[in-house]
Amino acid sequence: MNLNLLLSLMVMAIGIVIVLVKRDLLVKLIGLGVLETAVTLSFVLVGYTGPLPPLLTLPIERVDPLPQAMIITSIVVGFAVLALSLVFVIYLSNVYHTTDVIKLIKRIKKDER
Repeated sequence: MNLNLLLSLMVMAIGIVIVLVKRDLLVKLIGLGVLETAVTLSFVLVGYTGPLPPLLTLPIERVDPLPQAMIITSIVVGFAVLALSLVFVIYLSNVYHTTDVIKLIKRIKKDER
């Protein structure tokens, strides 16, 4: 296995651990951003073929634009998800005055009664 790919998998694992273990919503969003960046990095590393740019190896090999378009789309969607999630966290922190998940659940259940 390629060392760079192994490092990107380790960064993915760090992002997953942050999302699952931490209680603060802002830290969870940072972990989600780390996870999304690591996934993008792993796709780029899988698509990397060698030291020369793909267009310089003409006429036999060409660049497939579909993976590039998918990566750009995943970057844009990841940014949109993080931005919308940040808006929700700001709203929750203004209403319930905390970003701790456990305290939020308790206060939401208290308000439902």
